[in-house]
Amino acid sequence: MCRMLVYVGPRAKSPADILGNGLAELVDLSHEHCHGWGEATMDSAPGKFAVRRCLEPAFMCNEFARISRMPGKNVMLHLRQASTGMGKGFESSHPFVADGMAFCHNGVFARPGRLRKWLASVDGPMPKGICDSEAYFCAVRYYARSMDLPEAIAAAADKAIEVSDGQWLSLNAMVMTAQGVYVYNRFKEGTAMLKEIPDRYRIQVRGGATGHGFVAGSQGFSLGRPGQQQWMRNGQMLFARAGNGDAIDVTPAIGEASTAPPAHTVANQQVRVGVGA
Repeated sequence: MCRMLVYVGPRAKSPADILGNGLAELVDLSHEHCHGWGEATMDSAPGKFAVRRCLEPAFMCNEFARISRMPGKNVMLHLRQASTGMGKGFESSHPFVADGMAFCHNGVFARPGRLRKWLASVDGPMPKGICDSEAYFCAVRYYARSMDLPEAIAAAADKAIEVSDGQWLSLNAMVMTAQGVYVYNRFKEGTAMLKEIPDRYRIQVRGGATGHGFVAGSQGFSLGRPGQQQWMRNGQMLFARAGNGDAIDVTPAIGEASTAPPAHTVANQQVRVGVGA
């Protein structure tokens, strides 16, 4: 499993600015999520990403300490806990970047080789490594050729579930583009891990109102202002616009885990998830 953080907003902020005391909590999590970290920022030009990765855990990495103080208006951060057999090198490190998107994933699904085989059969983009997360991203990229991105993300998750024969835990994803960031909270109900930590796969959000920016993060660390974050629903997808962080619900009407209304009923509805970011 992994931990994820994303911020988009009108003012450049560093992870330290965004999280406050929550940054120390996030760093502490890197003792468990210890297979490196990665960051993608998009500030020099729309769709042009600067990517930094390190295979050291964040708690012992000087570079992580440095980038945690570097501000940006579009920031995606990922701490990795590699699943068995999914690789521990740079090829398996998040965020993955291609086709004007940066992508990170929290979770695991079985038999990603079947997804790679399917991608080859449909002439889709092919993963460079063995990580299930990269195959998931390639499926998103394939479906985005013919679908709007919310539907493409959900369709890719459906395909990952299909090839896994139901052996999956979480397909939580964050996808950053020049337009903004999509945050997808989707996990399998009733697993043993959720009995121990009920919120393990839930994504928390803060901000989303005009001019205040938007923050989303995994469970286990605070988003900087206690009491202002809210939990996403299982199956829900939010989109926060680059430049101001305004957030709307764009949950597709597809996907077995979806419990939200179809996207066309909420496309113009602003989701207010706190005051300030």
